[in-house]
Amino acid sequence: MPAKELRKSGKLKIGITGGIGSGKSLACKYFEELGYKVIYADRVAKELYSTNRLLIKKLVAEFGKGILDENGNLSRTNARRIIFSDKRNIKRVNSIVHPFVFREMDKMVSKLKDKVVLFEAAIMFESGSYKRMDYVVLIYANKETRIKRIIKRDGVKRRDVLKLMKLQLDEREKAKRADFAIKNNSSALALEKNVKAFSKILKTL
Repeated sequence: MPAKELRKSGKLKIGITGGIGSGKSLACKYFEELGYKVIYADRVAKELYSTNRLLIKKLVAEFGKGILDENGNLSRTNARRIIFSDKRNIKRVNSIVHPFVFREMDKMVSKLKDKVVLFEAAIMFESGSYKRMDYVVLIYANKETRIKRIIKRDGVKRRDVLKLMKLQLDEREKAKRADFAIKNNSSALALEKNVKAFSKILKTL
């Protein structure tokens, strides 16, 4: 990242990303235990789905009332069925949701006193939010390791995991774009050690 772009907000923004099953959420848990503030994009989006009526209105205008439940609230089950029926729909929903998420994150950051803020997002490169970061860290695990983790965690079939993986940017492409990578091919203890090692690098940025 260009040095002149760093810390415009007075804070160092670090993006944490990785494909499904990479262990990025666990890595963020370890960062939090070390005292870092982590903002989770998916949690912000879920909150907005429940509270922001303008966002819901825009989604209904784009995808129809079929994404709502009987009470007029967003039905995540209905929305997933409609949105994931076509890869083009994912881009359509992201173009609507991401601006709301970005604005909410900016509000959250403005209220923090922390000098370093971490942002966890699965589709950081796909959404373009990496451009808002000073540095991006990829939590990396090989494909087979990720598949086994998701099958064990969610009780799904291999073909379902592969289908989800196809919706995300290839890990090799993410590795090219990331500024740093933390490997997570083995145990949780090894990941914790790698996070602690990287935290020392964070202090020098």
